[in-house]
Amino acid sequence: MAAIAAAQMSAVIRAQLLPQVEGYRMKQAQVNSCIDQLLQMDTAASMALLMVAKVSRQFAAVSELLAELAETINSTIALTRHRRTQARRLHISDIPANPMSIILALSDLTTIAHLKSTTRPIENALRPIVRRFRLPKAIERAGLVGVVEFDDQLSHGDVMKAMWVVEEGGEGGWREVGDTLRLSEHCGNCQLPVTVGAGDLQTHATKADFLSLPRFCTQWMLVGRYVALHRPTGQQDGILQLFRHNNNELRIIRNQPGFTITINPPLPLPLRPVHPFSQHPFAHHAKPHDPPVRHGIMWQHGVGWGTCGINDRGVNSSASSMLKEVILAHRLLTVGGFTDSPTVVVVR
Repeated sequence: MAAIAAAQMSAVIRAQLLPQVEGYRMKQAQVNSCIDQLLQMDTAASMALLMVAKVSRQFAAVSELLAELAETINSTIALTRHRRTQARRLHISDIPANPMSIILALSDLTTIAHLKSTTRPIENALRPIVRRFRLPKAIERAGLVGVVEFDDQLSHGDVMKAMWVVEEGGEGGWREVGDTLRLSEHCGNCQLPVTVGAGDLQTHATKADFLSLPRFCTQWMLVGRYVALHRPTGQQDGILQLFRHNNNELRIIRNQPGFTITINPPLPLPLRPVHPFSQHPFAHHAKPHDPPVRHGIMWQHGVGWGTCGINDRGVNSSASSMLKEVILAHRLLTVGGFTDSPTVVVVR
């Protein structure tokens, strides 16, 4: 509609100006012809001084009018071009990505959501910037570069969800997950970076689901299925995956009752006396996002992963240390540990 209206307005303006322009050009041609004839005459013999003075005055007056007309036309052209340029520059899609990325970097997710909800052009302009700048920056701040990445085919809604999941961990909040994945790769159980897809993000249906468990556990639920415990023969002995069962009950490797993990269990008595007013050593160093856990999982030769009484096993100081213990135990019992590098003698 706007384009049609603009075309109609242009036609009206052209219809008003065209007769004036044609009349001016016709009169200008007549004046030019008269000037040529005047210059060919013997003006000294045939022209009176009064007529020469009159022609000179009219030349000066017309010259001023022509100069004024030229200035008016140039101003009109410049103003029209400026308005078109200004209108084009004010279009949100023409704003460079770098300034927009700075705005997004300094804004929280709620502000970004409000920006997206204003108009569709703004939403469409923000989508590629969030994907190319904000999400990679969040991965970098979380210390996950080369460890975790997200599928390039994620929808914009999933990109926003991925950004929230990464940023919710805070500065270094994914450190334990990154360290556990690096150990898994070192033991031959995964390849880095692991790529989190849309299906992984559906593990937590809502923010409340994500926040209902310790952060390390909910983070590992996104990447754990990419860690497969392998033997040297290639046989797979399970996936180091966490399962949510009956709301907030967690299971590991297998979604079966015996593979339950107890979060924040009763702590064992320390080996040395502790002052009544002192904290338990575990509690002193415990992190709310990576709390102590207890499990009843064990490796049995010829059988694989089995279970024992959950109270028969010790307490791990954190959930991440429990996963690392499982990785190292499987490596030790199925592969035989690690091979030491040859000794290198350095002559100084």
